[in-house]
Amino acid sequence: MQFFFRQHSHRTASLIIFLSSGVWGIMWFPMHEAESLGLPPIWVQGIFMLMPALVLMPFAWRATLAARHHWPVYLAAGGLINAGFTCFGLGLLLASVSKTTVLFYLTPVWGTIFGRFFLGERPGRQRWLAVGAAVIGCGLVMRIDPWQLAFEPADLLGLFSGLLWGAGAVVLRRHPEADFRNISLVQYCVGVVLAGLIILLMDTPVPPPGAVAAAMPWAFVFGGLVFLPALMLVFRISQYLSPGLVGILMLSEVLVAATTAALFLGERLDPAQLVGVVLIMAAGAGVAFAGPQSHHDDRATG
Repeated sequence: MQFFFRQHSHRTASLIIFLSSGVWGIMWFPMHEAESLGLPPIWVQGIFMLMPALVLMPFAWRATLAARHHWPVYLAAGGLINAGFTCFGLGLLLASVSKTTVLFYLTPVWGTIFGRFFLGERPGRQRWLAVGAAVIGCGLVMRIDPWQLAFEPADLLGLFSGLLWGAGAVVLRRHPEADFRNISLVQYCVGVVLAGLIILLMDTPVPPPGAVAAAMPWAFVFGGLVFLPALMLVFRISQYLSPGLVGILMLSEVLVAATTAALFLGERLDPAQLVGVVLIMAAGAGVAFAGPQSHHDDRATG
């Protein structure tokens, strides 16, 4: 547990973000398996929010209730980030998967801009080059053709998802003293509430109890034991690393999702996608090995 709490060096923290976000790239597999059991997608999302909350509750519930002075931080960070996740999930269902993914991963742009105006960071030319390379790389991996883009109202979900995550990341960065375990618990609880509201508003049919029971182990093992620690590490490190830098490193999720889909679903990476992979890797390596750019930027210590 001490590994979660300590403040790592800039390079180590960057590597942890890159690897932890990469874990999310396999999220499609257990969620797809749960959906194949007969659950509507929003029920899958709700269960994958519920199980991590139940796993974390014994360790953080009392502390969350006791730290009343931090409730605004918990609700702001957890609420904004989960609202971003919810917009992303709905965008995948209601809009284009590729456009939603690319719009969400404009997060490095929003994180860098928010960090400049709300945290007093001064990103240099190298950071902006990395942001550009990361966004272009994401577009190539997702096979986006900028000359044939046509946006629909539902595509705003992808845009809002990135904006909300970037805003939540700024809250995390401004409050390094808040307990990241409590923020994680509130984030998952907000996710359960939002999923429930969407189920009610969209009048989603209740799946058979047997299907729900069969999906629970998938949500417990992957949601509670795999994705939860990864998310907690991202939250903790986001408290002392720049939101823009974190957004760039989080693009490892796109790399893992694309490569695992290629391995397990028979999809192949074309040359343009491989160029995108290289650009994302180069952007991540560039910001990780460059170190903090100024005393107003990342303040990770050894």
